[in-house]
Amino acid sequence: MSAPPVRIAHVGLGAFVRSHQAWYTELANRAAAADGGEVWGIAAFTVRSPRAAEVLAARDCRYPLVLLGRDSERVETIEAIVEAHDGADAERWREAAASVAVITVTITEAGYHPSDEQAAADRAALRAGVLPATAPARLVDGLRARRAAAGGPVAVVSCDNLRDNGGVLARAVGGVARDVDPPLADWIDANVSFVSTAVDRITPAPDPEMLPVQLRDDPTALVAEEYGSWILAGAFPAGRPSWEAAGAQFVDDIAPYELRKLWLLNAGHTLLASLGLLRGHSTVAEAMGDRACRTALDELWTDAGDVLPFPPGELALVRAAIAERFENPRIRHELRQIARDSELKLRERVVPVVAERLRRGLAAGDGELTALAAWGAAVRAGVLEGPDLGEPGVGEDAAAAAIVHSLAPDLAAGPHGAGVTASTALLIRTLEGTAS
Repeated sequence: MSAPPVRIAHVGLGAFVRSHQAWYTELANRAAAADGGEVWGIAAFTVRSPRAAEVLAARDCRYPLVLLGRDSERVETIEAIVEAHDGADAERWREAAASVAVITVTITEAGYHPSDEQAAADRAALRAGVLPATAPARLVDGLRARRAAAGGPVAVVSCDNLRDNGGVLARAVGGVARDVDPPLADWIDANVSFVSTAVDRITPAPDPEMLPVQLRDDPTALVAEEYGSWILAGAFPAGRPSWEAAGAQFVDDIAPYELRKLWLLNAGHTLLASLGLLRGHSTVAEAMGDRACRTALDELWTDAGDVLPFPPGELALVRAAIAERFENPRIRHELRQIARDSELKLRERVVPVVAERLRRGLAAGDGELTALAAWGAAVRAGVLEGPDLGEPGVGEDAAAAAIVHSLAPDLAAGPHGAGVTASTALLIRTLEGTAS
């Protein structure tokens, strides 16, 4: 099959888009080609370092993806990405943004929250006609080029682990546009569909030991788990690939699926990252073999399950499937990789469960509070970087107060704040007394 034409632009070229969205597009293209249908190519752009684009472009953007099950392994050659560019390539970015039917985004949670200094620099760059640095502002730059070229409506698809990620991205992009070019903001409101998604495929940091011997010298090769899920909600006014041919689901209301993934899988990862590192483990699979980690994970899942809109039987199946994935020893999913930006992740994945439980008259939940306490204890022990929370063994009350106030200020100021803080302090004491 010849290289497909570019119909998708992607912002945030990294391992996840290559293991997930590009894989779904690859399978959709194969199905379409077999039926004489339309195939879709991706032009991918980095956000920070150009290195990923340079490595991929040197291999004509073709790369092997190794999918590992507990007892299986298969290698897929992915050809859906047809261009890989340094994100600073303003000319090619504007050309792509003006002409494609879909723009996808993977920039991690932190990418949606630029600092005040970054935001000011972005707005100054946009006013000067210079390509800005952060992803939301780059999208504004690309959409401005699209409007100027009469490119018509387009779908922008967030593929990051955020609740209502399409809405979050819409507000981030709209806010920048409204500040620098109000007519452009109006055009975006009328012509851009921000699609929300729930994405799932564990994709560990590159590790040659997980690759087949014949691929260990290939800098483009990557590993992911065999399991994959992609659930989408929103309009595609200019068309899209037939991703459902690869198993993607299109739904009217994505919120329940977002919550289930964020509160079970993603929150579970965040808990295991802090608690596992605190207890001397390196990977998710190692942490799953530790009774203390597994007990805390089960408590967290039970806490979340009490307030998720799914029947208990269905949640039990989901929990069992996630546990099996976490236990897969062939996927070396490093806890330090997961622990990045833990403060942001706890706000998105853990604090909302505590708040919802309290709203319903339930206890805050020991599993959820253990996630907060484990992060605090890991920071205090120097295992993770973070704010000054004191030294292990002293000042647990002050540390817990700082954690709750920082991660959940509304909760801290409310009627349950003192109780949540006291429970978190007790859990910090317990963890610091038993961590080894």
